[in-house]
Parts: sequence; C-alpha cells; structure tokens
Amino acid sequence: MKKGKKEPKVSVVIPTIEEEGVFEIIDKLRERIPDVEIIIVDKSSEEYERRLLEKGVKVIRQHDRGVEKAVMLGLKHSHGEILASIDGDGTHDVEGIFKGIKIIEEGKADLVLGNRMDHIKEGAMNAYLQFGNKVISTAFNKLYNTNIHDFLVGLFVMSREAYEAVKDVEPYRAGHAGVFAIELAKKGYKISEVPINYYPRKEGSSKLTKSKFFYGINVVGQMIRLARDYSPLLIFGGIGFVFVLAGLILGLYVIYTFITSGSFTLIGRSLIAFMLFITGILSIIAGFIIDMLIEIEKKIEKIGKEK
Repeated sequence: MKKGKKEPKVSVVIPTIEEEGVFEIIDKLRERIPDVEIIIVDKSSEEYERRLLEKGVKVIRQHDRGVEKAVMLGLKHSHGEILASIDGDGTHDVEGIFKGIKIIEEGKADLVLGNRMDHIKEGAMNAYLQFGNKVISTAFNKLYNTNIHDFLVGLFVMSREAYEAVKDVEPYRAGHAGVFAIELAKKGYKISEVPINYYPRKEGSSKLTKSKFFYGINVVGQMIRLARDYSPLLIFGGIGFVFVLAGLILGLYVIYTFITSGSFTLIGRSLIAFMLFITGILSIIAGFIIDMLIEIEKKIEKIGKEK
C-alpha cells in the first residue's frame, strides 16, 4: 500500500458483454462493502459503457477475446489487498464473495473458490453440464492432488500475495479459477471453497461460447495441456505405456508365427515391434526425467518462499 494514499481493501473484477446482471451485483457489493473497488472489463456498446460509468465503477475496455483474459486484465489494474472476481450474468451468488473475504481475512486460505454443485437452482445448469463439470473436477483432483468440486466456477477470492504468485500465468480458455488453484497449490498456498447458490439467467443467453460441445472439447484440450505442464509423467508415461504394449503384442505375434510355422518371415513387423517397444521405454524415461525436474523446481520455489 502506498503511503499518503488509501488503497481499497477489496477489489472485485467483473467481466461482461452487455450483461444486465452486472448492475445488481454492483449494488449488492456496495451495500456490504461501501469502499469496494469495482472493475468492469467490458466489450459492450458505448451506451452500455455509459451506464456503467454512471454507476461510478472503473471500466476497462477489452480488445482481445476470452473471459479468462478479461479477468487477468482486471486483476492487473486492481489495488485491493483482497481480490475477487464474479461472472456478470447474475447466476453466481454474490454472498460467496463475502464468505471468501472472511476466510482470507482469518488467514484460513489464500484462495477461495465458489462451489455451485450442491446448490444449483432449477433450470440453472443442464444435467450433462453438471456431469461434465464433476468429471473434470474429479480428474483434476486426481492429477494435481487438489480438492476442487467446481473447477469451472466463475467466482473466486484471493489474497494479494496469492495473486502476485500467479499474475504471470498464461490464462487458460476454461476454468481460470481452477487453474489458479492448481498453480497456488503447487506453490504451497492454502486453497478453500465456499458453497454458493447458482441461479438461472434472468435474461439473455450465455456469452461464454456459441457451442457447449466445442466448449467441452476445449476444456478437454486444456486438461491435456495442464497435464503436460504439471504432470509430464502422466502424458509421456501414458504414451510410452501404449507404445510398449503395442510393441509387446506385435512382438508376441511375430514369435507365435515363428514357432508355429518354423520360419522367420515377418522381419518388417518384428522391426516395427522393436521400434514401438524402444520408443515407449524412452517416452517413459523422458516423463520421469521431466517430472523430476519439475519436483526440483517446486523445492527451489519453496526454499525461496521460506527465505
């Protein structure tokens, strides 16, 4: 905090494209936190921006695409000791921010995520989206030793210190709050969740994506990307295992043919089996080496943090 200038204690970033729910969120935030710094990252019309400015909030124009980039842009311009973000469509319960702030202030966590999964109101989220979110969250928990129940949630609260630790992270297309959790857990920060209500949209349609199917495909792609970045043994080891298994099966077939026919005629297939097996072994070894280097990096970061 700069001397001679009182900085806000709480900053809330709200990404939006013509969302009418933003105005109700602004009122609710100010009712509970009068001096809150509200940052709207906007890609809307000039008329909509004028209405935002009349509310006395800070408006930042977004020129690229993606809600995750909008959130990162807003956080970059924030000044609070505690930072938060919430979707602007009015579906996430603002009460989650107040609960998260309390947990941060008590020092019980460095990052608090909302958890919608047990409090979804009728019509707010399709069954297949609920199932997909649970599968994704479970997969990430297994991969990265976290305890997140709602990886794709659009509400989180974090300390300034935690933000400084992830501010240079390249934003992912989906689940930016979950990505923060993974990054911070890796660095030894405390992660927590608060249950929040999830309501149906009052008006309009989701601006997140035109196709839920392609959004799901994108999320799967991000899972692979995260696995590559944080659990290389899973990727290289998995690929290596498939290659080794294929090489063994093909090799056994060559041996079986040789035993039953008495002649060695499948030279090409035997070479392919050998190459598959060797490539698989090398891939597994590469996974072990990269995974070991990442663990060394974690220990160095931990030592540096303790100093």
